[in-house]
Amino acid sequence: MRPYWCLTILRVSVCAALLLTLDADSKESDCEVQVGVIRNTVYEGFLGDDLRIHCTVQFCSGSPPTVSWYKLETSDVPVNVSSSSHIKTEWELLKHLEGRSFLIFQKVRRNDSGAYQCQGGGSLSHYINVSVHGELTTVAMTTSEPLTEAVTEDTFWPFVYRAVGITVFFITMLTLGVASRRRCEGKCRDTPSRQPSHDALPTSPINENSQPCLEINPPS
Repeated sequence: MRPYWCLTILRVSVCAALLLTLDADSKESDCEVQVGVIRNTVYEGFLGDDLRIHCTVQFCSGSPPTVSWYKLETSDVPVNVSSSSHIKTEWELLKHLEGRSFLIFQKVRRNDSGAYQCQGGGSLSHYINVSVHGELTTVAMTTSEPLTEAVTEDTFWPFVYRAVGITVFFITMLTLGVASRRRCEGKCRDTPSRQPSHDALPTSPINENSQPCLEINPPS
């Protein structure tokens, strides 16, 4: 009887192992790569600058999947990320079984504007809109000259105003001083002297009862 029991246990063990393997395979097959991009995502860059766009990737196995990038033209065209291209890709691991795929434009060009899409496994993301504007250096140069003029004017005109104000103040004070001095001199000339004259002789009072003395000449 023992051989039969041993054979039965062996068969049960093999069946259990097969069931566990099939269950694991079915779980792995159900786990798909998920690529996520927020709908209506827009990136804006300036001509000649570096620009980075990305999409989030969730995966099941231990190694990250291969992520491809496409540009929408007449149809979805794979983005050229070869060594001769100015566009590169980069991978960043965020946490376990999740990362981000970057599409990097080195010195972005005007014709890089458009809609882009990333794909990982069988999952496609929403489109990412890229808009490239004029040169940033040109804008900086056109805005730097008025700023320099403004700074010069801010430092020049206050100095002029102060100098003019100080000059007008001194001229006004000098004019008032001269006018006051002339007015005082004029008043002093027009006012008669009230001091008695030392050359004038005092007059004796005349007595009412006194009569004038008449000089009588003797007859000849």
